[in-house]
Amino acid sequence: MDRLEALLGPRQELLHEIQALPIRWDRERFLFWLKQDYPFVEALYRYLVGLLSEAPQAHRPPLVHALLATVEELDWLLSQGASPGDPVHPVRRAYIALLEEMGGLPYPYRLVLFYFLNRLFLEAWNAHVQGEGPWQELSEHWSAPEFQAVLFDLEVLAQGLLSQLDPSLLQGYLLRILEMEKATWSLLL
Repeated sequence: MDRLEALLGPRQELLHEIQALPIRWDRERFLFWLKQDYPFVEALYRYLVGLLSEAPQAHRPPLVHALLATVEELDWLLSQGASPGDPVHPVRRAYIALLEEMGGLPYPYRLVLFYFLNRLFLEAWNAHVQGEGPWQELSEHWSAPEFQAVLFDLEVLAQGLLSQLDPSLLQGYLLRILEMEKATWSLLL
């Protein structure tokens, strides 16, 4: 088992709970969820800008690609009716607050946690979103080879940083990320 998997190991049960949530998909519920995703993705954009401003040169290419994917996602969310001025659901506000808190950590922690933010979301997404539906365009965006390559590069960078980090601090944040993911996906129950 690699070090990233070992770090996630104690939290794997919570990830399985998220993947097993009995999501009820309908167009109205999905559009609400998308609109509530906009403020979070905007906060993720700011988190990424902060990462990029401190990144060593070797880390910049995947972070630039991740930033571009985030900007494209923000544009897509706006095209789906999201509005920067809409009220933000308390669940999303709490997740944004967690992102802002993590933004104050040293760069290596922020990068590893950014990798996990993406990975854990995509693992939940892949468990819940199958077949055709209003999510098709977004699914194609996240499953595109370019985005998968970015995730792979982030995983390699995260692996390279793990040996210098406190595993208990990372596990604490991983638990909180998973709790926020569960609360976010629960908006679709």
